[in-house]
Amino acid sequence: MDVKENKKKKILCSCGTGIASCSFISSEIKKFLKENDIDAEFAKCRMSDIDNHYKDADLIISTSQLPPSIEGTKISGVPFITGNDLEKTKEKILKFFGK
Repeated sequence: MDVKENKKKKILCSCGTGIASCSFISSEIKKFLKENDIDAEFAKCRMSDIDNHYKDADLIISTSQLPPSIEGTKISGVPFITGNDLEKTKEKILKFFGK
Protein backbone atom coordinates (compact mmCIF):
# COMPACT_ATOMS: atom_id res chain seq x y z
CA MET A 1 0.00 0.00 0.00
CA ASP A 2 1.30 3.45 -0.93
CA VAL A 3 2.03 5.55 2.16
CA LYS A 4 1.18 8.77 0.31
CA GLU A 5 -2.39 7.55 -0.27
CA ASN A 6 -2.97 7.33 3.49
CA LYS A 7 -1.62 10.74 4.42
CA LYS A 8 -3.79 13.82 4.64
CA LYS A 9 -3.65 15.72 1.36
CA LYS A 10 -2.26 19.25 1.47
CA ILE A 11 -4.00 22.02 -0.46
CA LEU A 12 -2.06 25.19 -1.23
CA CYS A 13 -4.14 28.29 -1.90
CA SER A 14 -2.35 31.07 -3.71
CA CYS A 15 -3.41 34.62 -4.52
CA GLY A 16 -1.80 37.99 -5.06
CA THR A 17 -1.13 38.81 -1.41
CA GLY A 18 -1.80 35.44 0.23
CA ILE A 19 -4.40 36.99 2.52
CA ALA A 20 -7.95 37.95 1.50
CA SER A 21 -8.77 35.75 -1.48
CA CYS A 22 -6.84 32.80 -0.06
CA SER A 23 -8.64 33.05 3.26
CA PHE A 24 -12.05 33.20 1.59
CA ILE A 25 -11.32 30.36 -0.84
CA SER A 26 -9.79 28.16 1.88
CA SER A 27 -12.84 28.69 4.07
CA GLU A 28 -15.23 27.78 1.24
CA ILE A 29 -13.24 24.68 0.28
CA LYS A 30 -13.00 23.54 3.92
CA LYS A 31 -16.80 23.74 4.20
CA PHE A 32 -17.24 21.89 0.91
CA LEU A 33 -14.78 19.14 1.89
CA LYS A 34 -16.41 18.74 5.30
CA GLU A 35 -19.80 18.27 3.61
CA ASN A 36 -18.19 15.45 1.62
CA ASP A 37 -16.37 13.83 4.58
CA ILE A 38 -12.94 14.80 3.28
CA ASP A 39 -10.18 15.99 5.58
CA ALA A 40 -7.29 18.03 4.18
CA GLU A 41 -4.49 20.26 5.36
CA PHE A 42 -4.36 23.85 4.06
CA ALA A 43 -1.60 26.36 3.42
CA LYS A 44 -1.72 29.84 1.89
CA CYS A 45 0.86 31.88 0.04
CA ARG A 46 1.40 34.90 -2.17
CA MET A 47 1.92 34.27 -5.87
CA SER A 48 5.42 35.70 -5.55
CA ASP A 49 6.24 32.96 -3.00
CA ILE A 50 4.66 30.00 -4.77
CA ASP A 51 8.03 28.54 -5.81
CA ASN A 52 8.85 28.10 -2.13
CA HIS A 53 5.62 26.28 -1.26
CA TYR A 54 4.16 24.26 -4.13
CA LYS A 55 6.44 21.22 -3.84
CA ASP A 56 4.85 20.23 -0.50
CA ALA A 57 1.31 20.53 -1.87
CA ASP A 58 -0.82 17.79 -3.37
CA LEU A 59 -3.26 20.28 -4.91
CA ILE A 60 -2.72 23.94 -5.83
CA ILE A 61 -5.70 26.28 -5.99
CA SER A 62 -4.84 29.72 -7.29
CA THR A 63 -6.63 32.90 -8.29
CA SER A 64 -3.80 33.78 -10.68
CA GLN A 65 -2.26 32.14 -13.73
CA LEU A 66 0.47 29.83 -12.49
CA PRO A 67 3.86 29.72 -14.22
CA PRO A 68 4.38 26.62 -16.41
CA SER A 69 7.25 25.58 -14.14
CA ILE A 70 4.79 24.85 -11.31
CA GLU A 71 4.15 21.11 -11.37
CA GLY A 72 1.29 19.22 -9.81
CA THR A 73 -2.48 19.25 -9.83
CA LYS A 74 -3.77 22.79 -10.30
CA ILE A 75 -7.31 24.15 -10.09
CA SER A 76 -8.47 27.73 -10.50
CA GLY A 77 -9.87 29.30 -7.33
CA VAL A 78 -11.63 32.08 -9.24
CA PRO A 79 -14.99 30.22 -9.35
CA PHE A 80 -15.15 30.37 -5.55
CA ILE A 81 -15.09 34.16 -5.86
CA THR A 82 -17.24 34.69 -8.96
CA GLY A 83 -19.58 31.71 -8.75
CA ASN A 84 -18.99 30.99 -12.45
CA ASP A 85 -18.32 27.28 -13.10
CA LEU A 86 -18.33 26.65 -9.34
CA GLU A 87 -20.02 23.24 -9.62
CA LYS A 88 -17.48 22.10 -12.25
CA THR A 89 -14.66 23.25 -9.99
CA LYS A 90 -16.14 21.38 -7.03
CA GLU A 91 -16.43 18.27 -9.21
CA LYS A 92 -12.72 18.58 -10.08
CA ILE A 93 -11.85 18.78 -6.38
CA LEU A 94 -13.97 15.71 -5.58
CA LYS A 95 -12.35 13.84 -8.47
CA PHE A 96 -8.91 14.77 -7.09
CA PHE A 97 -9.90 13.15 -3.79
CA GLY A 98 -11.28 10.07 -5.58
CA LYS A 99 -14.95 10.78 -4.92
